[in-house]
Amino acid sequence: MRVTSAILCKPMETCKRSIPAILITGVYLGIVLYALPGYIAWNSAGFLLGLLAIPLAMAGNPLRRGSLRFYYAALAVCVLAWIVPAKTLLFVAIALALCFVADGAFGRINGLPVLALMLMSPIFTYITNIFTFPIRMELTAIAGKALLYTGAAVTVEGNSILLNGNSFSVDAACMGLSMMVSSLLCGIMLLGYSQRKAGLYLSWQKTALLLAFIFAANVAGNLFRIILLVRFNIPPEHFMHEWTGILCLLMYVMLPLIWLCPRLVQRFGRPRVTGAAKEQLHPFMLAQAHICLAACVLMVAYKISRSPELSLTAAQPVVSGYQVTPMAHHVMKLENAQALIYIKSIPGFYYTDHHPTTCWQGSGYTFKQVRKSRVAGREIFTGRLEKGEEQLCTAWWYDNGNVQTISQFAWRWRALSERSRFAVVNVTAGDDKTLEAEVNRLLEEGAVKKCITL
Repeated sequence: MRVTSAILCKPMETCKRSIPAILITGVYLGIVLYALPGYIAWNSAGFLLGLLAIPLAMAGNPLRRGSLRFYYAALAVCVLAWIVPAKTLLFVAIALALCFVADGAFGRINGLPVLALMLMSPIFTYITNIFTFPIRMELTAIAGKALLYTGAAVTVEGNSILLNGNSFSVDAACMGLSMMVSSLLCGIMLLGYSQRKAGLYLSWQKTALLLAFIFAANVAGNLFRIILLVRFNIPPEHFMHEWTGILCLLMYVMLPLIWLCPRLVQRFGRPRVTGAAKEQLHPFMLAQAHICLAACVLMVAYKISRSPELSLTAAQPVVSGYQVTPMAHHVMKLENAQALIYIKSIPGFYYTDHHPTTCWQGSGYTFKQVRKSRVAGREIFTGRLEKGEEQLCTAWWYDNGNVQTISQFAWRWRALSERSRFAVVNVTAGDDKTLEAEVNRLLEEGAVKKCITL
C-alpha cells in the first residue's frame, strides 16, 4: 500500500503544480493578446518552430524548484520597459515571466528554451533583414568575383549581379538569410534532443560557438546559392529558384548540424549538476511573486498600448516647393510633380525604423541595384524600384537635421548619446537625374529638421 501511495503521489504533485502554471500562463497570453496583437507573427516559421523547440530543448531540475532568478530578471526588464516603452522589451518581460512559471513547474530549467523564446520575437527577423544588409552587399561582391574566375561575364551593381541581360538580387528574401532565425531554432532543437538522449549538457560558451557556426553556415550557404542561381541562369520566376535555396540550406546548414550536434555533446558535454535539494518557497509566497510580476507586466503593457501617435491634425511644416501631408506613425509625406518623399521620424534609438526595403516591398515593389552613392557630399543608399513595367529611382538615409548617415549603429549611438531625434528620409523619383536634384534640394533647404515629429 505504501508503494502504491508513493507512486500515486508523484502524478498528484505534478498535477498540483501544473494547474496553477497553466492558469498563470493564460494570464500572460491574455496580456500578449491585449498589448501585442500585431507584434507577434503567429503563423511565421520562426514562431511555430519556437513552439516546437521549447519542449524539445527544456530540461528541469526538480530538486531546485521555486528559483527567483527569472522573477528578478523580469522585474528589471519591466522597469526598463517603463522607462523605454518598446514592445520588444514587453515581449522579453513576458518571456522571462513564463520562464519563472516553468522554473516553478519543472524545476530550475536550462538556458536553451529561454534562447528559443527570445528568437521567437519579431525583433530577430528585423535584425536579420536590416542589420545583415552590409553582409548581403559583401556577398554580392564575393559571388561576382567567384563567377568571374569561372569565366562568366558578370557585372556587379550594388546588391545585383547581371549576366546575359538577367539580374539577380541579393535581398532579405534570399533563402539563406531570411531563414536565419529558423536555422538557429532548428539548431536548438537538435542540440536539445542530443543532450537529452545522451544525458549530457553543453556549457553556454560551447552553445554560443554552435550558434555562431549556424550563422556562418547560413551566410556560406547563401553565397553558394547566389553562385548557383547566376551560373545556371535560374530566374526568380523559375520553380528551381526557391528549391535551390532550400537545397543549399539543407546541404550547408542542416546536414552539418545533424552530424555535429550529437558529436559535440558526446565530446564536450558534461552531466548536469543537480546539487542537493533546495528548500522551496512557501506556496503563498510564490503566489504573491506571480501576482506582483503579472501586475507589473500588465502596467507596462497598458502604458505601451496607450503610447501616443502623431495627430493628423497637428500643425504641418511649410517646405518650399512641396505639398506636406502629416501621416500616422510619425511620418511626413512631401510631394511635388517630380518626387515623392517620406520623412519617417524614429521616436528613439531603441525603435525599429520604417526601412524603405520593407515598406516598398509591402507595396509590391522589388529592389534592384542597391548601392552606396555620394550625393551633395553625403553618403546615401540608392536603388531602383520595379513593379511590373514600372521603374522608379529611390534613395534613403538617416537624418536628424544636422547629421546624415547610412549606418544603423551610427544613428542609434548618436540618438542615445546626444538625445538626438533621427528620421529615415526616403526620396523617390522617375529617373536618376531628378532624384539627385531632389536629394540636393532637400539637404540644402533643411527640410528634414522641420519635418521630424513625434
